[in-house]
Amino acid sequence: MRLVVKGVEVEVGQRRDLTAVLGPMSRGAGDPSLRRMPDGSMWLVGTFDDEPFSAHIVASNHAVRGVYWGPGKQSAAANFADLVGAADEPAGFTPAHEVIASQWRTYGAVLRTPRSLLTWQTALAAILEQRVTGVEARGAWRALVTEHGTPAPGPVPEGMRVPPTAAAVLRVPSWDWRRYGVDRQRVQTIRRLASVVHVLRRAEAAAPAQGRELLTAIPGIGQWTAAEISSRAFGDSDAVSVGDYHLARNVTFALTGRTDGTDEDMLELLAVYAGHRHRAVRLVELSRLTPPRRGPRMRLPGPG
Repeated sequence: MRLVVKGVEVEVGQRRDLTAVLGPMSRGAGDPSLRRMPDGSMWLVGTFDDEPFSAHIVASNHAVRGVYWGPGKQSAAANFADLVGAADEPAGFTPAHEVIASQWRTYGAVLRTPRSLLTWQTALAAILEQRVTGVEARGAWRALVTEHGTPAPGPVPEGMRVPPTAAAVLRVPSWDWRRYGVDRQRVQTIRRLASVVHVLRRAEAAAPAQGRELLTAIPGIGQWTAAEISSRAFGDSDAVSVGDYHLARNVTFALTGRTDGTDEDMLELLAVYAGHRHRAVRLVELSRLTPPRRGPRMRLPGPG
């Protein structure tokens, strides 16, 4: 590491497609905590070891580089390699469907599963997405982070904010949650999680599958939410978001052409990718293959 204008610079000598790797961490174009820039670089802000940081991440043809600012810069920078998936090992991943094979030829060298360890803010955003449309969830996230987050350190783009800590979220008044359109059940789950953040630390230290089990032991955190957290925070290349309103239909359509796919159909199709099921799903997502729309576009996950 070396100092760069009071920042810390780190580099990983591997190619990455930042949108493919970090895109799932974005909560829409107006996300105050992640910003995609016109030059292809990304800004990410958050807390690491309970200290705020900002990171500017740039990919080249041979490496990916990050520059970190803020009180949490040293700890966050030490995790940079894992953030861009350096620990993810795709060995043993063998495409069994032409769509996935085609996408792997495109992304095999530049797509890895991130281990961000930004577990609290990832979990907070995932809970906001339970049982509502993406538009509603993104709006609630933007409002919460803007009003209860803190200014991001360093030379960040205007409007970037560090998501509120667990302690700060416990102080959010009920009338603000109502303004954000967050129902009582989700508020209760968020407050419950904020009260047991030590469980998140245990989940981070465990193997991903065990981490998911620890998460689902928390009332209000079901398989869907645990998978959404694990695939972004724990580097979990096998997590599958069972219960998602669209995912099963999209995966089944991409792999078979059928438009009536269920969670059971999806899991059966993905069984051949055991250990790499999230990787397979991510490649399907990047293909943008979806069944014909028959109604309003909605994203309604399962109960948690």
